[in-house]
Amino acid sequence: METKAMDLQKLEKANSIIQVAIELGIKVQGNMGKCFKTDRHVLDGEKPTLFFNLAKNTFHCRECQDVGGTVFDLVCQYRGWERQKAIEWLAHRVEFDEATKKLYHGKGRKKLPLYDNSK
Repeated sequence: METKAMDLQKLEKANSIIQVAIELGIKVQGNMGKCFKTDRHVLDGEKPTLFFNLAKNTFHCRECQDVGGTVFDLVCQYRGWERQKAIEWLAHRVEFDEATKKLYHGKGRKKLPLYDNSK
């Protein structure tokens, strides 16, 4: 069971909460965003009330008491999914990122010879 908990910690660290929020379609500015449950807000719902804590990789809404948590919670709450489905989606996202890095970083670049202007 401890191994599974470690795997979840690694998965959580590999998924930046800001990047996941943007990918989900949440409007983010800096470390703040527009809550996805604005119908429950007392005010107009246009002001950013979601706060992202980058150091802890967590979020919370200052108006919705039940909106907040980890990157897993963000996916569950935004999409209405069970935790296991959110974990699988985040794992797939990390696998895709790793495959993309291997394809596009460091391969296919030709090293050009240095130009010698002394001739």
